[in-house]
Amino acid sequence: MEESFAIIVSYRDRQQHLNQFIPHMQARFKNADIFIIEQMPGKPFNRGKLLNIGILEAGEYPYYALHDVDMLPIQSDYSKPDCPTLLATKAEQFGFKMPYDEYFSGVVLMPHADLLKTNGYHNEFWGWAAEDNDFRDRVLHVGLEIKHRECTYRSLPHKRKVDPDLYKKNCDLWNAGVDLSNGLSNCEYKIISRKGNHLIVEI
Repeated sequence: MEESFAIIVSYRDRQQHLNQFIPHMQARFKNADIFIIEQMPGKPFNRGKLLNIGILEAGEYPYYALHDVDMLPIQSDYSKPDCPTLLATKAEQFGFKMPYDEYFSGVVLMPHADLLKTNGYHNEFWGWAAEDNDFRDRVLHVGLEIKHRECTYRSLPHKRKVDPDLYKKNCDLWNAGVDLSNGLSNCEYKIISRKGNHLIVEI
């Protein structure tokens, strides 16, 4: 029997994607619980913090799939990893190849113990960029290996809005180095509503 795991999805303003994602994943993975963590309007999107909230609210699983809502697996292996493992190695939006060698985003499998070692994501990356680079640095900083699996994904189309000021702040924060004191251990949020495993949160 396949081991159960949690799929954690950071989410806001992509209902069409969610309408495709949930049935696709439910049909494919009978041994997974899907947690949708939706950010309230009012602040820039914070992917890393939403993933932290999902991990905390899901509770303990053997491992977690930290998952973007716009990536649908075509051929993929979600079996239990022995270390942090990138699955989104062949995504349609990147021409079915890695966008760059250090890419560590889209879909990542993390064993529970390794998430505790890294303390999850840094909570202060607001807007697009660098939270995934920082997370990769955290994984390597605590001495963990990163593996890759050859997995293919369909990419649901979306527009990417980049705030240049937030982008610079995020890059500066990333370049300042790894800060393991910020993460799961100090993630503050308020649950606005909960319908099953779909949470709307204020952060």
